[in-house]
Amino acid sequence: MFAKVRITSIMLLSVVFLAACSSSGTFTVKQALIEPINSQKTVSIMVKSDKISESEKEDAQKACSSLQEKLYARLVSEGLFKSSVIYPNKGDYILEVDVIGVRLVSNAARIWFGVMAGASGIEANILLKDETGKVLSDFHADGSSATHPLSSESGSDNAVNELATQIAQVLKNK
Repeated sequence: MFAKVRITSIMLLSVVFLAACSSSGTFTVKQALIEPINSQKTVSIMVKSDKISESEKEDAQKACSSLQEKLYARLVSEGLFKSSVIYPNKGDYILEVDVIGVRLVSNAARIWFGVMAGASGIEANILLKDETGKVLSDFHADGSSATHPLSSESGSDNAVNELATQIAQVLKNK
């Protein structure tokens, strides 16, 4: 009897531990791409956080800067666009990323509180427009880090990376 309880406890702890060890992200498409993206064109990337509360402003600025850098490289390296520029520079397409929520958990909080500190997270509404301003795609996406302090994916940068991954997936139309 004791052996069964012990085995069940170990299995339960293992599931909780493993579930907290990886970062993740999701997206919800409001409007799918209405026409294919021309991969020989340039995209202008605008990442803003106008709707963020004052208490999240500092975290939002860090997250927006990091997201902009990741998108700048990723959208070209994944073959979605020939090149990328940062808004207000002009491109053939405009990718508007409106960050609406940010929660960055510091390494110190993760060490002190472990899994209880929670995951870092970022969520945004995204629009892809052509150069005339016509909306080609409209979607919501988010990314979160792992919650376990010993995970290699527990940093706030992992949440931002997951959001960039979700954005690229939607633009690939997959």
